Amino acid sequence: MGALLAEAPRASGTTDSGGGWLDGLKVLDLTNVIAGPTIGSTLARFGAEVTLVQPVEPSVDPWNTVVFGIHAQRGKESILLNLRSDEGQEVLAKLIAEADVITMNGTDEQRDKLGLTPKRLNEINPRLILVQLDAFGGPMRGPKSDHLGYDDLAQAATGVMVRFGGGMDTPEEHAHFGTIDVLTGFCACVALGGALLRLRETGKGGIARASLAAAGNLIQAQFMYDYDGRAPFDEPAGREALGWGPFYHCYEAADQWMFFAAPTEQHTALARVPDLADLAEVPPDGLHDALAERFRTQPLSYWQQAFSEGQSTVVPLASLHETRDKALQLESAGDIDLSDATFRVIRHDQHPMGRWCDLVAPNAVRPKSGQISIPGPMPKYGQHTRTILARLGYEGPQIDDLLAAGAAGTSWSEKYLPE
Repeated sequence: MGALLAEAPRASGTTDSGGGWLDGLKVLDLTNVIAGPTIGSTLARFGAEVTLVQPVEPSVDPWNTVVFGIHAQRGKESILLNLRSDEGQEVLAKLIAEADVITMNGTDEQRDKLGLTPKRLNEINPRLILVQLDAFGGPMRGPKSDHLGYDDLAQAATGVMVRFGGGMDTPEEHAHFGTIDVLTGFCACVALGGALLRLRETGKGGIARASLAAAGNLIQAQFMYDYDGRAPFDEPAGREALGWGPFYHCYEAADQWMFFAAPTEQHTALARVPDLADLAEVPPDGLHDALAERFRTQPLSYWQQAFSEGQSTVVPLASLHETRDKALQLESAGDIDLSDATFRVIRHDQHPMGRWCDLVAPNAVRPKSGQISIPGPMPKYGQHTRTILARLGYEGPQIDDLLAAGAAGTSWSEKYLPE
């Protein structure tokens, strides 16, 4: 380990071409629901070419396929295949042969039943990277490796429900799919990044993994480590918790609620504000109540100005609707600027489903080199089946035969959004 840490930094491999980091990377996406599809839609932001494979008949309901897919299936081509048929497996093999990455969410048992064993993938394409996402799996097998699971089950198993509910007697699901599902998709992208570096150094593909349970533990890692001199474990929890100590807390100003953050400056921040300087010497046990009383005497704007210098800050607390409306941009207006601010919402008022929808833009990542783009809308499932089959070398009559046999399909429904 010491020798590894002593090595000189390696080249970053960044690009100055103006394109995306993943331009030209071909991704075969076999995932469904939220966490898995998030991988492909995220890679598409960085230039990857993503082909989504779904069954000829939907395996889950429209809420999980279409509604969630409006966000998680963006930027992809879509083909419908019956992978339980020999013809479907033949098409899949052709897709694997030309792919750089294949993504799937499922256990090792499910993976192998689909014919995606590491041995077979290596035989078809030795440079291929399999990105596998599941509920409780990992590099080493355990008693729950082949157990199925979703976001809420991972929250229960990893203690998230207890932490946000405040105790074993009041467990509470936290934000549902926004807590672990999407984070796990992002973690899988990071795992892929490591696998791509391995490929560059060794020429070998392999497996990159992520799991819901691992992501559930990741967001709680700061609570899990012990060390000499650690203070008592007094983490606030439950729906009534408003912060962590007086210097990282929600307070009510004269006109609305706000969040005050001075975790490093602490008393120094108070000493700079004339209205609060006398509180800088108040003991921690009584400081919260004293600050709460003082903050109620002035409006939010006053406190924002008071803490405009230094490393401390005051920010307003707002509803999700208010936060969205302040950051809203119309797709039809054009000129969407991803370099402006950290958070933006785009109202896609030209969406192919015939309705508008609001989606968060990828503003939060702004690299110095490499382009990040807004993925195109989710296609209708099966929209590109004929095009993809033709690209693989199938002639018109062969494609018709695949469709007639049920080995491939071109749609799940006549409408984009089932009603």
